[in-house]
Amino acid sequence: MDSGLASLKMEFREFCVNNMVLRDIGDIFSAVGLQPGTVNSPFISGSRRTLVEAYYSSIDWKNPADVKSFLKAIEFVLIQSYVPEDSKNQLRNICTICGFEIDKNGHSLYLTSAGIGRQFKNLIFAADGPKPEIVLSDAVSNDIEIVKNAEYCLVYDRPIKRHGLLWSELIDWWRNINQGVFPKTIETIDIERKLYARLRKSLGSKEEELIYKTYFKYFRQELTEKLPALIPQVYLHYDPYTLRQRQFSGDKQLPRQRMDFLLLLSDQYRIVIEVDGMQHYSEIDTDSQKYVASSKLYAEMVSEDRKLRLADYEVYRFGVSELKEINAENLIYSFFRQLFEKYSLLDKIK
Repeated sequence: MDSGLASLKMEFREFCVNNMVLRDIGDIFSAVGLQPGTVNSPFISGSRRTLVEAYYSSIDWKNPADVKSFLKAIEFVLIQSYVPEDSKNQLRNICTICGFEIDKNGHSLYLTSAGIGRQFKNLIFAADGPKPEIVLSDAVSNDIEIVKNAEYCLVYDRPIKRHGLLWSELIDWWRNINQGVFPKTIETIDIERKLYARLRKSLGSKEEELIYKTYFKYFRQELTEKLPALIPQVYLHYDPYTLRQRQFSGDKQLPRQRMDFLLLLSDQYRIVIEVDGMQHYSEIDTDSQKYVASSKLYAEMVSEDRKLRLADYEVYRFGVSELKEINAENLIYSFFRQLFEKYSLLDKIK
């Protein structure tokens, strides 16, 4: 359990002990589907404290679904009319201090805040020309430098918030970096269209375009301001594993680790989406001039997947052939919908 969640767990227990009666504590946890477990500790005294610990004992704090239920218990407190506003403000302050974000409505916590995660430092993406050449300029602070072709790529230079990177935040960033280009009277929808078109230019295949267009076609209106940014052609991300290796080897040249798409659903949940053509697992045979399976390329691909997973990324791969099928759009829609359901993103708009 990370320190923020551990602190919130402790502080919410004390909040319940000091502000709630036994019946209310039971209602709070049972309303979100939690059941009390057994507490056998001589160090826990008091009926309210014991009851909270009983519910805590039934929670797997490493399970995102259980953590979600715990956070919903806090949300349940914040919407109750019988809880004094001063107590609600106290609880909101506790959540903020522990590093959790509360929505502007005052009673919604993001499940995606439930993890510290590694902080992004560099996000270089969407090159629409020659690929950027990137070096590690300072091995101590992990600073990087684009030494060639920087003019063809985009660099997101804002901090990534705990809820990840939203499409609306990317639009705001795009407006800011183009202040001298866009007229002052330009509408947000026009800025969004320009950003959409610019990112689309960087896509490398029709199959990637299909994923990109399908994503916005179905989820832009449904998720509105909560839509995660689908970031194409990411050439460098903050990968601690790679940076540490390079520091110890003395090699400042960074490999061009390009992701087809990256979704930052939070500072903990990072989704990599790859579109695999034949070049990912086969090579041209010099005699027949046909593609033949290559165990070497396949090994390199799965090796990179392992590194990404060790750095807390989830990797999902689409084969080009399945994206050429007549039902490919439905396949893509179903994938994203199941992904968003897994991380409870669709719950936030209900």
